[in-house]
Amino acid sequence: MANSNETEGSQWLAVIGRCLAYLCLKSANLGDEKLSDQADFLSRFGLSRADCATILGSTDESLRVLKHREEKGTKRASKKAGSASKKRTS
Repeated sequence: MANSNETEGSQWLAVIGRCLAYLCLKSANLGDEKLSDQADFLSRFGLSRADCATILGSTDESLRVLKHREEKGTKRASKKAGSASKKRTS
């Protein structure tokens, strides 16, 4: 019986943690920021990507793809900047 109470208590702690993370997101006024920025903010509280997606009204897969596209875009931009500086020095 005690094992059941411990499980129930840990489930409630997880719910309370998610609620507090949501309240922090709203009080930080990140509503106008990109979805990936909001997800990064929530993940700093220790939430999984799936929990972040649920709070943001999205899916785990869409956040994964969004993050991948942003990282891919950043890599391309840095490569272009590097090649542009090489052309200038030549």
